[in-house]
Amino acid sequence: MNKFNFQKYSWVFVIPVFFIFSVIYFNPSFFEGKSLRQSDLVHFEGMSHTSQLEAKETGESPLWNTAMFSGMPELLFSSLKGDPTHVLFAGSMLGLQSTYENAMTVFLLMSCLWIALMCFRVNPWVGMFISVAFAMNTFYITSLEAGHMTKLWAIGYGAMVIGGMRLLFDKKWLLGVALLATSVTLEVRATHYQITYYLIFVCLIYGLSELYFFYKKGELNIFLTRVIPLGILAAGLGASTQLWKVWTTKEYSEYSIRGKKELTPLQGQESNHTEEGLDKDYAFSWSEGKMETLTLIAPNFYGGSSQENISKDGPMAAQLEKAAGKQQAKSIINNPNFKLPLYFGDQPFTGGPIYQGAILSFLFILALFILDKRERNWLIGGVLITAMFAWGKHLQWFNYSLFDILPGMNKFRTPAMSLGVTCVVMAMGAALGFDKIIKDGWNEKTQKAALNAAGVTVGLLALMWVGAGFMDVSGPRDAQIFQQMFGINDPNIIRQFTNALDAERVDMMRGDVGRSILFVLVAIAVLFAYSKKKLSMTLTVIIVGFLTLGDVWGVAKRYINDASFQKTNNKEVHTPTAADLAILRDNDPNYRVLNLTANVFNEANTSYFHKSIGGYFAAKLRRYQDLIERELPREMQTLGEAIQKGDTLAIKATPALNMLNMKYTILGADANAVYQNPNALGHAWFVDKVVKVSSPDEEIEALPSIDPSIQAIVDTNKFPNADISSSKSNGDKIELVDFHQRRIKYNSQSVKGGFGVFSEVYYPAGWIAKIDGEPVDIICANYVLRGLHIPAGTHEITFDFDPDSYVIGGTISIISGYLTLLLLVVAIGFTAYNLKKENN
Repeated sequence: MNKFNFQKYSWVFVIPVFFIFSVIYFNPSFFEGKSLRQSDLVHFEGMSHTSQLEAKETGESPLWNTAMFSGMPELLFSSLKGDPTHVLFAGSMLGLQSTYENAMTVFLLMSCLWIALMCFRVNPWVGMFISVAFAMNTFYITSLEAGHMTKLWAIGYGAMVIGGMRLLFDKKWLLGVALLATSVTLEVRATHYQITYYLIFVCLIYGLSELYFFYKKGELNIFLTRVIPLGILAAGLGASTQLWKVWTTKEYSEYSIRGKKELTPLQGQESNHTEEGLDKDYAFSWSEGKMETLTLIAPNFYGGSSQENISKDGPMAAQLEKAAGKQQAKSIINNPNFKLPLYFGDQPFTGGPIYQGAILSFLFILALFILDKRERNWLIGGVLITAMFAWGKHLQWFNYSLFDILPGMNKFRTPAMSLGVTCVVMAMGAALGFDKIIKDGWNEKTQKAALNAAGVTVGLLALMWVGAGFMDVSGPRDAQIFQQMFGINDPNIIRQFTNALDAERVDMMRGDVGRSILFVLVAIAVLFAYSKKKLSMTLTVIIVGFLTLGDVWGVAKRYINDASFQKTNNKEVHTPTAADLAILRDNDPNYRVLNLTANVFNEANTSYFHKSIGGYFAAKLRRYQDLIERELPREMQTLGEAIQKGDTLAIKATPALNMLNMKYTILGADANAVYQNPNALGHAWFVDKVVKVSSPDEEIEALPSIDPSIQAIVDTNKFPNADISSSKSNGDKIELVDFHQRRIKYNSQSVKGGFGVFSEVYYPAGWIAKIDGEPVDIICANYVLRGLHIPAGTHEITFDFDPDSYVIGGTISIISGYLTLLLLVVAIGFTAYNLKKENN
C-alpha cells in the first residue's frame, strides 16, 4: 500500500487550517451571532436596499439606482443574470460569503497567496504559515473593519495572477493558462480597478524580468512565441468574462467626476484644475509619507490610528490625573469610547497603520540576500514601484507626472492603498527566502545572508528607536482636540496636554519598535539554532511560522477583536424614525427627500427608505457633482432659513430642489419635523419657454434665475438639431403611469405639443426614450434633467435603461465565462490524471 504523500496533497490539510484560523479570529460571528458594524457596508445597505427590492420584484438587475443623488447608474453593483463565473467567486470563499463575509475574505487572502506560492514550488507548510500571517496584515484588517471588501478580494486574487504567470514562465502551459485566466476573471470581477491597476505594474516588472532571463538562457524565441501569446490569451479570456463590468465602468467613468470636466473652474481652484479626472489635491489626499512606510516593520511608528486607546500609566494618563484628579482620570481612561488621534502623519486620518510584520519583513530582507537574481529583481522592482505609488504627493516628480500622462491614473485617489499590493510582493519574497533556507540547508552563503539581513533589520529598528526621540510627532489639530474635548482655553494647560500627547506618541513608537526588535531577534535565534542542528527543519518551520503569526495576530487584534462585534447587524442599523414613517405614508412613493439632519451628500441611511437628493458614493455623476458644488448648498441654506421664518416666497427660490421633485425635507426625527414642499414640480411637466444657452457654464449659471415650472434651459451647442419649441396650453399634462428603476412609463396630453421636462437625471449612455413605440432623442434640460419634445395629442412615453455595454457585453461575458470554466476543469483533470500516473 502506497504511503500517503502529504507534500503532494497538502491542500487537504492546509485549506481546513485556513478555515479554522478564520473561524478563530471571527469566532463571535460563528458562535454568538454577532457582526462588525462596518461603515462602508452600512452605507452599501442603505444605497442598495431599493435596488435589491426591485431585483426581487422584477427578476432583473436594476442597473439604475433611484435612491441616491436623484438617480444614477448602479452598474458597478449590478449582477449579470446567468453569470457562470459566480461559481468561481463563491467557491473562493467556500460558498459562505453571504453569511460570514469577513471571515471568508480573510480565508480568501490566505488561500490565494498559498496557491500562488505553490506555483513557485514553495514548501506547502512554509507557504501555509506565511499565508496566514499575510492575511493578518493590519491594512487588510482595518480595511475589513471599514467594509472595503472589494479591495481585499482584488488583493487576494492578484496574488493568484502572479502565480499563474509563474506557471507560464515555468512552461506549465495548460495549467498556467487556466490559472491565469481564472485569476484574471476573479481579479476583474472584484471591481476594484485601482488595485488591479497597481497589480498590472508589478506584473509588467515580473514579465520584463523573466524576458531578460529567457534571453540569457537562449530561450527568447520561446518567450516571444509561447509565453507572451498564451499570457495574452489567458488574460484576455479572463478579462472578457467580465467585459460587461469593464465596459459599463468605462462608459460611466466618462460621465462621472473621473471623466472630462465641462465647467470653468471656480475662482481659487485654477491651480488644482485638471481637464479630465480628479483634481490633484483630492486624488493625493491620502498619500503615505516616506518615513511612514516604516510602519511595515513597526506598527505604531507613526502613532497608529486616528482613534487610539492610550496607555493607563503613560504620559497622557499622568497629565489627565494632574488636571482632573486620580479618580476622574481613571474614569476617563477606562471609558472604551475615549480615544485620541495618536496618528501624526500627513494623511487626513487613518484607521490604522500598514503593518506587514517584523518577522515577515525580516524574512523579506533575508530573501533579498539569499535568492538568485531571477527572483530578487522582480521582488525589488515590485516593492519599489508600489511604494513609490503610495508616496503620492510626497514624490511629485514621479506621481504627478504619471497622473498627467498615464491613461486611467487620474481616475484614482488614495494612493496609499498601493501598499496593499506591496505586502503581496513582500509576503511572496519572505516565503521564497525562507523556503530556500529550508530546501538548501544551512551553508556559508546562508550564514552570510542571515547575518547581513539581521544587521540591516535590527540596525534599522535601532535607528528608528533612537530617531523617535528626535522626530516632530505633533499633529496639526492637537490643541483644537483638547479645546473641544475638555473645553480647555488656557494656552498653558493646552500646551501641557499637547506635550503629554507628544510624549505618549514617542512612548508608543519606541514600545512597538522594541517589540519588533524582540520578535526579530527570537526569529534569528531560531534560524541559528537550525544552523547548528539544534532544531530540525520541521520544528524550525513550525516555530518561525507561529512566531510570524503571533507577531501580526497581536497587532491585528488591536483593531478587530471580540469587543468589535455586536449583536446588531448592518441592516438593523437602518431603523426608520417617526419622520421617515410619516413620509412613507404618502401613496405616491416617487418623490424625493432632503434630509437636513444628516451630512446630505455623504450618508446613505436616507436612501434606505426614500429616493434621496443626497447619498453616499465617491464617483458621482459629473453634472450632479457640479450641481452639488455650485447650486444645491445655496438652495439648502435658503430653504432652511425660509422654513424657520415661514417665508413661502423664499422657499420658491429653490429651483433645483423643486425641479428634482424634492417633496419632503426632514428637519428632525419626530413626525412633525417634516416639511412638505408645495413647490415640488412632480414627475414631469410641460414648460412655456425654453431658454437657449450655448455652453455648460451658461447653463448652470442660468439655473438660479429661472422658474423651472414654466422654463427650461437647453444648451443648443450640445443639441443643435433638437426640437425645443414649446407652446404650452391649459390642461397640458404629463402623468406617471408606471415606475421601475429601469422602466418608466408616462402618458402625455397636450393641445399643440411642446417641450416636456422629466424630474429624472439625464444620462446619455443607455436610456432609450420612445413615444408611442417610436424612438426619440433625449435632451439634457436644466443641466441635469431629461427633456423631450412631445407632439400634440395623447401619447405613451417610455424610458428604458438597456445599455449596450450591459446587453452585448453581458452576452460575451457569459460565453467567455463558460470557456474559462471548461478550461479550468480540463486543466485540473489533466493535472489529477498526471498525478495519478506518477503515483502508479
